[in-house]
Amino acid sequence: MDVDVVVLGTGLSASITAAALSKAGYKVAHLDANPYYGGDDASLSLDELVAWADERATESIDASPYLAAQKKQFSGISYSGALPPQSRQYAVSLHPTIIPSIGPLIDSLIASGVSRYGGFKLLERVAIFDSPGLVKPVPGSKEDVFKNKKLTLLQKRRLMRFLMFAGGEFEDKPELQGSEHLPFAEFLTARFSLDAEAVQVIVYALAFCVCYTDPTLPALQRVRRYLRSTGRYGASSFLVGHYGGLGEIAQGFCRTSAVGGTTYILGRRILSIDSTPSPEMSSRKYTIRLEDLDEELRCDVLVTSPGYCQDGDSAAAAAEVPPDGDTSYSFARCVAIIDRPILLSTSAIEASDVPSEVPDDVVAATLETERSPTSVEVDTAVLVFPPSSLDAGSSNTSVSVLITGEGSQSTPRGKWILYITLPLPNNQSISQTPEQLLRPYLHATLRLASPESSDSLDVVEPLFTLFYMQHPASGPSKPSSSILRAVSYAPHLPEIADSAVTNAEGIFWDVIKSLKAVGRHPERNDEVDRGESDVESFWPPLEYVEENDD
Repeated sequence: MDVDVVVLGTGLSASITAAALSKAGYKVAHLDANPYYGGDDASLSLDELVAWADERATESIDASPYLAAQKKQFSGISYSGALPPQSRQYAVSLHPTIIPSIGPLIDSLIASGVSRYGGFKLLERVAIFDSPGLVKPVPGSKEDVFKNKKLTLLQKRRLMRFLMFAGGEFEDKPELQGSEHLPFAEFLTARFSLDAEAVQVIVYALAFCVCYTDPTLPALQRVRRYLRSTGRYGASSFLVGHYGGLGEIAQGFCRTSAVGGTTYILGRRILSIDSTPSPEMSSRKYTIRLEDLDEELRCDVLVTSPGYCQDGDSAAAAAEVPPDGDTSYSFARCVAIIDRPILLSTSAIEASDVPSEVPDDVVAATLETERSPTSVEVDTAVLVFPPSSLDAGSSNTSVSVLITGEGSQSTPRGKWILYITLPLPNNQSISQTPEQLLRPYLHATLRLASPESSDSLDVVEPLFTLFYMQHPASGPSKPSSSILRAVSYAPHLPEIADSAVTNAEGIFWDVIKSLKAVGRHPERNDEVDRGESDVESFWPPLEYVEENDD
Protein backbone atom coordinates (compact mmCIF):
# COMPACT_ATOMS: atom_id res chain seq x y z
CA MET A 1 0.00 0.00 0.00
CA ASP A 2 1.45 3.35 -1.06
CA VAL A 3 0.58 6.45 0.95
CA ASP A 4 2.10 9.89 1.41
CA VAL A 5 2.35 9.74 5.21
CA VAL A 6 2.32 7.02 7.86
CA VAL A 7 1.45 8.19 11.38
CA LEU A 8 2.54 5.88 14.21
CA GLY A 9 0.48 6.12 17.38
CA THR A 10 -3.04 7.49 17.94
CA GLY A 11 -2.34 9.93 20.79
CA LEU A 12 -4.02 13.31 20.59
CA SER A 13 -1.19 15.13 18.81
CA ALA A 14 -0.69 12.34 16.26
CA SER A 15 -4.45 12.02 15.67
CA ILE A 16 -4.86 15.74 15.03
CA THR A 17 -1.94 15.62 12.58
CA ALA A 18 -3.45 12.65 10.72
CA ALA A 19 -6.87 14.31 10.52
CA ALA A 20 -5.43 17.59 9.22
CA LEU A 21 -3.34 15.82 6.57
CA SER A 22 -6.30 13.70 5.50
CA LYS A 23 -8.55 16.74 5.14
CA ALA A 24 -5.80 18.54 3.23
CA GLY A 25 -5.99 15.81 0.59
CA TYR A 26 -3.01 13.56 1.35
CA LYS A 27 -3.03 9.76 1.53
CA VAL A 28 -2.50 8.72 5.15
CA ALA A 29 -2.13 5.43 7.01
CA HIS A 30 -2.50 5.58 10.79
CA LEU A 31 -1.13 2.74 12.94
CA ASP A 32 -1.16 1.91 16.63
CA ALA A 33 0.47 -1.04 18.37
CA ASN A 34 -2.33 -0.94 20.97
CA PRO A 35 -5.76 -2.43 20.25
CA TYR A 36 -7.41 0.87 21.23
CA TYR A 37 -7.26 4.51 20.14
CA GLY A 38 -5.47 7.20 22.11
CA GLY A 39 -2.01 5.80 22.83
CA ASP A 40 -0.63 7.45 25.98
CA ASP A 41 -3.72 9.69 26.07
CA ALA A 42 -6.23 6.82 25.90
CA SER A 43 -9.46 6.51 27.87
CA LEU A 44 -9.78 2.97 29.20
CA SER A 45 -12.32 0.93 31.12
CA LEU A 46 -11.07 -0.42 34.45
CA ASP A 47 -10.56 -3.85 32.88
CA GLU A 48 -8.46 -2.30 30.12
CA LEU A 49 -6.58 -0.17 32.66
CA VAL A 50 -5.54 -3.22 34.66
CA ALA A 51 -4.47 -5.00 31.45
CA TRP A 52 -2.48 -1.86 30.50
CA ALA A 53 -0.78 -1.87 33.91
CA ASP A 54 -0.01 -5.60 33.85
CA GLU A 55 1.48 -5.41 30.36
CA ARG A 56 3.89 -2.65 31.40
CA ALA A 57 4.73 -4.01 34.85
CA THR A 58 5.39 -7.64 33.84
CA GLU A 59 8.81 -8.72 32.63
CA SER A 60 8.78 -10.21 29.14
CA ILE A 61 11.69 -11.51 27.09
CA ASP A 62 9.82 -11.18 23.78
CA ALA A 63 8.46 -7.66 24.30
CA SER A 64 8.22 -5.59 21.15
CA PRO A 65 10.44 -2.49 20.86
CA TYR A 66 7.33 -0.38 21.46
CA LEU A 67 6.39 -2.27 24.63
CA ALA A 68 10.00 -2.17 25.84
CA ALA A 69 9.92 1.62 25.44
CA GLN A 70 6.61 1.75 27.31
CA LYS A 71 8.12 -0.19 30.22
CA LYS A 72 10.80 2.50 30.52
CA GLN A 73 8.29 5.31 30.22
CA PHE A 74 5.92 3.90 32.88
CA SER A 75 7.44 2.46 36.07
CA GLY A 76 6.59 1.77 39.70
CA ILE A 77 3.16 0.46 38.73
CA SER A 78 0.98 -0.91 41.54
CA TYR A 79 -2.76 -1.27 41.99
CA SER A 80 -5.23 -2.54 44.57
CA GLY A 81 -6.89 -5.93 44.36
CA ALA A 82 -10.39 -6.59 43.05
CA LEU A 83 -12.07 -4.29 40.57
CA PRO A 84 -15.32 -2.64 41.67
CA PRO A 85 -18.60 -3.68 40.05
CA GLN A 86 -19.54 -2.20 36.66
CA SER A 87 -15.85 -1.96 35.79
CA ARG A 88 -16.60 -1.62 32.08
CA GLN A 89 -18.70 1.50 32.66
CA TYR A 90 -15.68 3.60 33.66
CA ALA A 91 -13.67 5.73 31.24
CA VAL A 92 -10.31 6.35 32.92
CA SER A 93 -7.89 8.78 31.32
CA LEU A 94 -4.18 8.01 31.07
CA HIS A 95 -3.58 11.75 30.64
CA PRO A 96 -6.10 13.72 32.74
CA THR A 97 -6.52 17.40 31.91
CA ILE A 98 -8.90 20.34 31.79
CA ILE A 99 -9.56 22.33 28.63
CA PRO A 100 -9.70 26.14 28.55
CA SER A 101 -12.86 27.43 26.83
CA ILE A 102 -10.63 29.55 24.57
CA GLY A 103 -7.54 28.09 22.93
CA PRO A 104 -6.06 25.98 20.13
CA LEU A 105 -7.96 22.77 20.99
CA ILE A 106 -11.38 24.44 21.01
CA ASP A 107 -10.49 26.22 17.76
CA SER A 108 -9.46 22.93 16.12
CA LEU A 109 -12.51 21.05 17.38
CA ILE A 110 -14.76 23.67 15.76
CA ALA A 111 -12.75 24.21 12.57
CA SER A 112 -12.36 20.47 11.87
CA GLY A 113 -15.94 19.52 12.70
CA VAL A 114 -14.73 17.06 15.37
CA SER A 115 -16.81 18.88 18.00
CA ARG A 116 -19.88 17.04 16.68
CA TYR A 117 -18.37 13.72 17.81
CA GLY A 118 -17.81 14.56 21.47
CA GLY A 119 -19.34 16.12 24.55
CA PHE A 120 -18.05 18.25 27.39
CA LYS A 121 -18.99 19.29 30.90
CA LEU A 122 -18.12 22.56 32.59
CA LEU A 123 -15.61 22.25 35.41
CA GLU A 124 -17.61 23.25 38.48
CA ARG A 125 -14.90 24.47 40.84
CA VAL A 126 -11.21 25.21 41.24
CA ALA A 127 -10.12 25.21 44.88
CA ILE A 128 -6.88 25.32 46.80
CA PHE A 129 -6.10 23.21 49.87
CA ASP A 130 -6.37 25.18 53.11
CA SER A 131 -6.21 22.77 56.04
CA PRO A 132 -7.40 19.21 56.73
CA GLY A 133 -11.02 19.01 55.57
CA LEU A 134 -11.10 22.61 54.27
CA VAL A 135 -10.32 24.42 51.01
CA LYS A 136 -10.13 28.01 49.78
CA PRO A 137 -12.21 29.04 46.75
CA VAL A 138 -10.36 30.50 43.78
CA PRO A 139 -11.66 33.80 42.36
CA GLY A 140 -12.18 33.51 38.61
CA SER A 141 -13.67 36.94 37.92
CA LYS A 142 -14.03 40.48 39.25
CA GLU A 143 -17.38 39.52 40.75
CA ASP A 144 -15.72 36.81 42.84
CA VAL A 145 -13.28 39.37 44.23
CA PHE A 146 -16.05 41.81 45.16
CA LYS A 147 -18.06 39.07 46.88
CA ASN A 148 -15.15 37.92 49.05
CA LYS A 149 -15.96 39.19 52.55
CA LYS A 150 -12.51 38.37 53.95
CA LEU A 151 -10.65 40.86 51.74
CA THR A 152 -10.07 44.44 52.81
CA LEU A 153 -10.81 47.23 50.37
CA LEU A 154 -7.08 47.72 49.83
CA GLN A 155 -6.60 44.01 49.08
CA LYS A 156 -9.53 44.09 46.66
CA ARG A 157 -8.12 47.12 44.85
CA ARG A 158 -4.71 45.48 44.48
CA LEU A 159 -6.20 42.22 43.32
CA MET A 160 -8.50 43.99 40.86
CA ARG A 161 -5.55 45.96 39.48
CA PHE A 162 -3.70 42.71 38.84
CA LEU A 163 -6.70 41.01 37.21
CA MET A 164 -7.22 43.99 34.91
CA PHE A 165 -3.53 43.85 33.98
CA ALA A 166 -3.47 40.06 33.45
CA GLY A 167 -6.64 40.05 31.36
CA GLY A 168 -5.28 42.57 28.85
CA GLU A 169 -2.39 42.88 26.41
CA PHE A 170 0.42 43.09 28.95
CA GLU A 171 3.42 42.12 26.82
CA ASP A 172 4.53 45.74 26.29
CA LYS A 173 3.36 47.15 29.62
CA PRO A 174 6.03 48.77 31.84
CA GLU A 175 5.10 46.50 34.78
CA LEU A 176 6.38 43.49 32.85
CA GLN A 177 9.51 44.93 31.24
CA GLY A 178 12.61 43.19 32.55
CA SER A 179 10.55 40.77 34.66
CA GLU A 180 9.55 38.19 32.04
CA HIS A 181 11.83 35.52 33.56
CA LEU A 182 11.40 36.54 37.20
CA PRO A 183 9.67 33.92 39.38
CA PHE A 184 5.97 34.69 39.10
CA ALA A 185 5.45 34.87 42.87
CA GLU A 186 8.19 37.50 43.18
CA PHE A 187 6.67 39.50 40.32
CA LEU A 188 3.26 39.59 42.03
CA THR A 189 4.77 40.78 45.29
CA ALA A 190 7.08 43.37 43.76
CA ARG A 191 4.76 44.86 41.13
CA PHE A 192 1.30 44.55 42.72
CA SER A 193 2.06 44.37 46.49
CA LEU A 194 -0.16 41.31 46.89
CA ASP A 195 -0.09 39.45 50.21
CA ALA A 196 1.19 35.90 50.58
CA GLU A 197 -2.26 34.27 50.50
CA ALA A 198 -3.29 36.03 47.31
CA VAL A 199 0.05 35.21 45.69
CA GLN A 200 -0.36 31.53 46.54
CA VAL A 201 -3.85 31.37 45.00
CA ILE A 202 -2.81 33.19 41.81
CA VAL A 203 0.44 31.27 41.30
CA TYR A 204 -0.87 27.75 41.87
CA ALA A 205 -4.62 27.88 41.14
CA LEU A 206 -4.99 30.62 38.52
CA ALA A 207 -1.69 30.21 36.67
CA PHE A 208 -1.36 26.50 37.62
CA CYS A 209 2.38 26.92 38.16
CA VAL A 210 4.27 23.75 38.98
CA CYS A 211 6.78 25.36 41.33
CA TYR A 212 7.79 28.67 42.86
CA THR A 213 10.42 29.35 40.19
CA ASP A 214 8.03 29.20 37.21
CA PRO A 215 8.72 32.32 35.11
CA THR A 216 6.36 35.27 34.92
CA LEU A 217 5.54 35.64 31.21
CA PRO A 218 4.09 32.14 30.53
CA ALA A 219 2.33 32.22 33.91
CA LEU A 220 0.66 35.52 32.99
CA GLN A 221 -0.40 34.06 29.66
CA ARG A 222 -2.10 31.17 31.47
CA VAL A 223 -3.88 33.59 33.80
CA ARG A 224 -5.06 35.64 30.81
CA ARG A 225 -6.51 32.55 29.15
CA TYR A 226 -8.18 31.60 32.44
CA LEU A 227 -9.81 35.03 32.72
CA ARG A 228 -10.83 35.28 29.06
CA SER A 229 -12.28 31.76 29.04
CA THR A 230 -14.78 32.63 31.75
CA GLY A 231 -18.27 33.03 30.35
CA ARG A 232 -17.80 31.52 26.90
CA TYR A 233 -19.75 28.38 27.70
CA GLY A 234 -20.81 29.19 31.25
CA ALA A 235 -19.49 30.44 34.56
CA SER A 236 -16.41 28.21 34.49
CA SER A 237 -13.25 28.82 32.48
CA PHE A 238 -12.67 25.13 31.81
CA LEU A 239 -14.29 22.09 30.23
CA VAL A 240 -13.87 18.40 31.01
CA GLY A 241 -14.22 16.02 28.09
CA HIS A 242 -16.79 13.24 28.27
CA TYR A 243 -15.72 9.58 28.46
CA GLY A 244 -12.24 10.25 29.84
CA GLY A 245 -11.26 13.42 27.99
CA LEU A 246 -8.25 13.33 25.69
CA GLY A 247 -8.68 9.72 24.58
CA GLU A 248 -12.23 10.34 23.40
CA ILE A 249 -11.16 13.56 21.68
CA ALA A 250 -8.29 11.76 19.92
CA GLN A 251 -10.75 9.12 18.72
CA GLY A 252 -12.96 11.90 17.33
CA PHE A 253 -10.06 13.20 15.24
CA CYS A 254 -9.37 9.64 14.08
CA ARG A 255 -12.99 9.31 12.99
CA THR A 256 -12.73 12.53 10.97
CA SER A 257 -9.47 11.29 9.48
CA ALA A 258 -11.10 8.00 8.46
CA VAL A 259 -13.93 9.92 6.77
CA GLY A 260 -11.23 11.69 4.76
CA GLY A 261 -9.83 8.36 3.56
CA THR A 262 -7.19 7.45 6.16
CA THR A 263 -6.48 3.74 6.58
CA TYR A 264 -6.43 2.55 10.22
CA ILE A 265 -4.57 -0.50 11.53
CA LEU A 266 -4.62 -1.17 15.30
CA GLY A 267 -3.10 -3.86 17.49
CA ARG A 268 -0.34 -4.96 15.08
CA ARG A 269 3.31 -5.14 16.04
CA ILE A 270 5.67 -3.26 13.74
CA LEU A 271 8.29 -5.73 12.54
CA SER A 272 10.56 -3.32 10.70
CA ILE A 273 10.90 0.20 9.32
CA ASP A 274 13.35 0.35 6.42
CA SER A 275 14.44 3.41 4.50
CA THR A 276 15.76 3.93 0.97
CA PRO A 277 18.67 6.37 1.07
CA SER A 278 17.92 8.06 -2.30
CA PRO A 279 14.52 6.99 -3.58
CA GLU A 280 13.40 7.75 -7.10
CA MET A 281 10.54 10.21 -7.50
CA SER A 282 8.24 7.32 -8.41
CA SER A 283 9.08 5.30 -5.28
CA ARG A 284 8.61 5.86 -1.54
CA LYS A 285 11.31 6.41 1.05
CA TYR A 286 10.06 4.17 3.89
CA THR A 287 8.82 0.59 3.94
CA ILE A 288 6.95 -0.67 7.03
CA ARG A 289 6.20 -4.32 7.74
CA LEU A 290 3.54 -5.35 10.23
CA GLU A 291 2.92 -8.62 12.04
CA ASP A 292 0.28 -10.87 10.44
CA LEU A 293 -0.10 -8.52 7.48
CA ASP A 294 1.39 -9.54 4.15
CA GLU A 295 1.03 -6.17 2.48
CA GLU A 296 3.80 -3.64 3.13
CA LEU A 297 3.19 0.05 3.76
CA ARG A 298 5.30 2.53 1.80
CA CYS A 299 5.42 6.27 2.45
CA ASP A 300 7.49 9.42 2.03
CA VAL A 301 7.14 10.81 5.57
CA LEU A 302 6.81 9.19 8.99
CA VAL A 303 5.14 10.90 11.93
CA THR A 304 6.02 8.87 14.99
CA SER A 305 4.87 8.85 18.60
CA PRO A 306 7.21 7.79 21.44
CA GLY A 307 8.39 4.21 21.36
CA TYR A 308 7.78 3.46 17.68
CA CYS A 309 10.95 4.61 15.93
CA GLN A 310 14.02 3.50 17.85
CA ASP A 311 17.72 3.92 17.16
CA GLY A 312 17.91 0.28 16.13
CA ASP A 313 15.64 0.81 13.11
CA SER A 314 17.35 1.51 9.83
CA ALA A 315 14.94 4.41 9.34
CA ALA A 316 16.15 5.94 12.56
CA ALA A 317 19.36 7.02 10.91
CA ALA A 318 17.30 10.06 9.99
CA ALA A 319 15.56 10.04 13.38
CA GLU A 320 12.92 12.15 15.07
CA VAL A 321 12.73 15.88 15.54
CA PRO A 322 13.10 16.69 19.28
CA PRO A 323 9.84 17.79 20.91
CA ASP A 324 9.08 21.47 21.34
CA GLY A 325 7.40 21.14 24.72
CA ASP A 326 8.78 21.00 28.24
CA THR A 327 10.03 17.48 29.00
CA SER A 328 11.95 18.36 32.16
CA TYR A 329 9.41 16.65 34.43
CA SER A 330 8.41 13.14 35.31
CA PHE A 331 5.00 12.62 36.90
CA ALA A 332 3.87 10.50 39.82
CA ARG A 333 0.24 9.62 39.10
CA CYS A 334 -2.63 8.08 41.05
CA VAL A 335 -6.06 6.98 39.86
CA ALA A 336 -8.54 6.34 42.68
CA ILE A 337 -12.18 5.24 42.46
CA ILE A 338 -14.45 6.36 45.32
CA ASP A 339 -18.15 5.93 46.09
CA ARG A 340 -18.70 9.09 48.13
CA PRO A 341 -18.86 12.64 46.73
CA ILE A 342 -16.16 15.19 47.43
CA LEU A 343 -17.34 18.20 49.46
CA LEU A 344 -15.34 21.37 48.98
CA SER A 345 -15.76 22.97 52.39
CA THR A 346 -14.60 26.50 53.13
CA SER A 347 -13.99 27.76 56.66
CA ALA A 348 -16.58 29.78 58.53
CA ILE A 349 -16.12 33.52 58.75
CA GLU A 350 -15.05 34.76 62.18
CA ALA A 351 -15.33 38.33 63.44
CA SER A 352 -11.56 38.72 63.05
CA ASP A 353 -11.86 37.78 59.34
CA VAL A 354 -14.09 40.73 58.48
CA PRO A 355 -12.18 43.84 57.40
CA SER A 356 -12.13 46.61 60.04
CA GLU A 357 -13.73 49.17 57.72
CA VAL A 358 -16.96 47.13 57.49
CA PRO A 359 -19.80 48.66 59.62
CA ASP A 360 -20.83 46.77 62.76
CA ASP A 361 -24.34 46.00 61.51
CA VAL A 362 -22.89 44.45 58.31
CA VAL A 363 -20.43 42.42 60.41
CA ALA A 364 -23.29 41.08 62.53
CA ALA A 365 -25.32 40.14 59.45
CA THR A 366 -22.33 38.45 57.83
CA LEU A 367 -21.56 36.37 60.92
CA GLU A 368 -25.21 35.38 61.25
CA THR A 369 -25.46 34.06 57.68
CA GLU A 370 -21.97 32.55 57.37
CA ARG A 371 -21.33 31.21 60.86
CA SER A 372 -20.86 27.62 59.64
CA PRO A 373 -18.46 26.22 57.05
CA THR A 374 -19.86 26.21 53.52
CA SER A 375 -19.78 22.85 51.72
CA VAL A 376 -20.36 22.27 48.01
CA GLU A 377 -20.70 18.78 46.57
CA VAL A 378 -18.89 18.58 43.23
CA ASP A 379 -19.08 16.28 40.23
CA THR A 380 -16.12 17.85 38.40
CA ALA A 381 -13.50 19.99 40.12
CA VAL A 382 -9.80 20.65 40.53
CA LEU A 383 -8.14 20.77 43.93
CA VAL A 384 -4.63 22.22 44.09
CA PHE A 385 -2.07 21.49 46.82
CA PRO A 386 0.66 24.17 46.77
CA PRO A 387 4.19 23.13 47.77
CA SER A 388 4.55 22.34 51.49
CA SER A 389 0.77 22.03 51.95
CA LEU A 390 1.25 18.67 53.67
CA ASP A 391 3.98 17.71 56.12
CA ALA A 392 4.58 14.44 54.24
CA GLY A 393 4.16 16.02 50.80
CA SER A 394 6.37 17.78 48.29
CA SER A 395 8.09 21.01 49.34
CA ASN A 396 9.06 21.93 45.76
CA THR A 397 6.13 21.31 43.41
CA SER A 398 2.36 21.66 43.52
CA VAL A 399 -0.01 18.72 43.22
CA SER A 400 -3.31 18.74 41.32
CA VAL A 401 -6.34 16.54 41.93
CA LEU A 402 -8.87 16.34 39.12
CA ILE A 403 -12.26 15.01 40.22
CA THR A 404 -14.68 13.59 37.65
CA GLY A 405 -18.01 11.87 38.16
CA GLU A 406 -21.13 10.72 36.40
CA GLY A 407 -21.71 14.14 34.81
CA SER A 408 -18.60 13.68 32.66
CA GLN A 409 -19.88 10.28 31.45
CA SER A 410 -16.78 8.63 32.93
CA THR A 411 -18.26 6.69 35.88
CA PRO A 412 -21.44 4.83 36.88
CA ARG A 413 -23.92 6.65 39.07
CA GLY A 414 -22.63 7.28 42.59
CA LYS A 415 -18.93 6.86 41.70
CA TRP A 416 -16.11 9.34 41.17
CA ILE A 417 -12.55 9.21 39.83
CA LEU A 418 -9.69 11.10 41.48
CA TYR A 419 -6.64 11.83 39.31
CA ILE A 420 -3.69 12.94 41.46
CA THR A 421 -0.62 14.28 39.65
CA LEU A 422 2.73 15.26 41.17
CA PRO A 423 5.31 16.75 38.76
CA LEU A 424 8.90 15.80 39.61
CA PRO A 425 11.96 17.54 38.10
CA ASN A 426 14.06 14.97 36.27
CA ASN A 427 17.22 16.12 38.01
CA GLN A 428 15.65 15.26 41.38
CA SER A 429 16.68 11.97 42.95
CA ILE A 430 13.58 9.97 43.88
CA SER A 431 13.84 7.15 46.42
CA GLN A 432 10.12 6.79 47.16
CA THR A 433 7.60 4.81 45.16
CA PRO A 434 4.69 6.62 43.42
CA GLU A 435 2.37 5.28 46.10
CA GLN A 436 4.55 6.63 48.92
CA LEU A 437 4.71 10.03 47.20
CA LEU A 438 0.97 10.33 46.59
CA ARG A 439 -0.67 8.59 49.56
CA PRO A 440 -0.61 11.78 51.70
CA TYR A 441 -2.48 13.68 48.98
CA LEU A 442 -4.98 10.87 48.49
CA HIS A 443 -5.64 10.75 52.22
CA ALA A 444 -6.07 14.56 52.41
CA THR A 445 -8.50 14.52 49.48
CA LEU A 446 -10.52 11.65 50.94
CA ARG A 447 -10.97 13.68 54.12
CA LEU A 448 -13.12 15.98 51.99
CA ALA A 449 -15.41 13.13 50.94
CA SER A 450 -18.88 12.94 52.39
CA PRO A 451 -19.08 10.14 55.03
CA GLU A 452 -21.74 7.47 54.98
CA SER A 453 -23.65 9.31 57.72
CA SER A 454 -23.34 12.52 59.71
CA ASP A 455 -22.24 10.49 62.73
CA SER A 456 -19.38 8.78 60.92
CA LEU A 457 -15.86 10.12 61.46
CA ASP A 458 -14.12 7.52 59.33
CA VAL A 459 -12.15 8.61 56.27
CA VAL A 460 -13.63 7.25 53.05
CA GLU A 461 -11.62 4.38 51.59
CA PRO A 462 -11.14 4.11 47.81
CA LEU A 463 -12.66 1.17 45.94
CA PHE A 464 -9.64 0.91 43.65
CA THR A 465 -6.27 2.65 43.30
CA LEU A 466 -3.53 2.65 40.68
CA PHE A 467 -0.15 4.31 41.21
CA TYR A 468 2.60 4.74 38.63
CA MET A 469 5.44 6.97 37.47
CA GLN A 470 5.42 8.49 33.98
CA HIS A 471 8.79 9.55 32.59
CA PRO A 472 9.46 11.72 29.52
CA ALA A 473 9.41 9.62 26.38
CA SER A 474 12.70 9.15 24.61
CA GLY A 475 13.44 8.57 20.95
CA PRO A 476 16.11 8.98 18.30
CA SER A 477 17.85 12.31 18.54
CA LYS A 478 19.17 13.17 15.06
CA PRO A 479 17.09 15.67 13.08
CA SER A 480 15.31 14.71 9.89
CA SER A 481 12.90 16.30 7.44
CA SER A 482 11.04 13.04 6.87
CA ILE A 483 10.59 11.55 10.36
CA LEU A 484 8.67 13.85 12.69
CA ARG A 485 7.82 13.31 16.33
CA ALA A 486 4.26 13.72 17.64
CA VAL A 487 4.68 14.37 21.35
CA SER A 488 5.48 17.20 23.79
CA TYR A 489 2.82 18.22 26.24
CA ALA A 490 3.19 21.03 28.76
CA PRO A 491 3.35 20.04 32.44
CA HIS A 492 0.69 22.60 33.42
CA LEU A 493 -2.80 21.08 33.77
CA PRO A 494 -4.75 23.52 31.52
CA GLU A 495 -2.06 23.58 28.80
CA ILE A 496 -1.80 19.85 28.09
CA ALA A 497 -4.44 19.65 25.36
CA ASP A 498 -3.58 22.98 23.75
CA SER A 499 0.12 22.08 23.60
CA ALA A 500 -0.84 18.88 21.72
CA VAL A 501 -2.60 20.98 19.08
CA THR A 502 0.32 23.39 18.81
CA ASN A 503 2.69 20.46 18.36
CA ALA A 504 0.38 18.88 15.76
CA GLU A 505 0.16 22.08 13.72
CA GLY A 506 3.94 22.41 13.68
CA ILE A 507 4.29 18.81 12.48
CA PHE A 508 1.56 19.36 9.87
CA TRP A 509 3.47 22.18 8.17
CA ASP A 510 6.76 20.25 8.40
CA VAL A 511 5.07 17.32 6.65
CA ILE A 512 3.69 19.61 3.93
CA LYS A 513 7.18 21.03 3.37
CA SER A 514 8.74 17.54 3.18
CA LEU A 515 6.10 16.25 0.76
CA LYS A 516 6.43 19.26 -1.52
CA ALA A 517 10.20 18.67 -1.60
CA VAL A 518 9.66 15.20 -3.10
CA GLY A 519 6.93 16.34 -5.49
CA ARG A 520 3.88 15.06 -3.58
CA HIS A 521 0.76 17.23 -3.75
CA PRO A 522 -2.67 16.86 -2.14
CA GLU A 523 -5.68 15.64 -4.06
CA ARG A 524 -8.95 17.46 -3.43
CA ASN A 525 -12.23 16.75 -5.12
CA ASP A 526 -13.03 20.44 -5.52
CA GLU A 527 -9.76 21.44 -7.20
CA VAL A 528 -9.57 21.90 -10.94
CA ASP A 529 -5.87 21.19 -10.95
CA ARG A 530 -5.77 18.43 -8.36
CA GLY A 531 -2.10 17.64 -8.75
CA GLU A 532 -0.79 21.11 -7.95
CA SER A 533 -3.17 22.44 -5.26
CA ASP A 534 -1.48 24.17 -2.35
CA VAL A 535 -2.41 23.87 1.32
CA GLU A 536 -3.19 27.30 2.75
CA SER A 537 -4.45 26.55 6.26
CA PHE A 538 -4.24 23.98 9.04
CA TRP A 539 -7.93 23.14 8.53
CA PRO A 540 -9.84 23.68 5.26
CA PRO A 541 -12.76 26.14 5.30
CA LEU A 542 -15.80 24.89 7.18
CA GLU A 543 -17.92 24.71 3.99
CA TYR A 544 -15.39 22.28 2.54
CA VAL A 545 -15.40 20.24 5.74
CA GLU A 546 -19.19 19.95 5.80
CA GLU A 547 -19.44 19.09 2.10
CA ASN A 548 -17.01 16.18 2.34
CA ASP A 549 -18.09 14.85 5.74
CA ASP A 550 -21.78 14.46 4.89
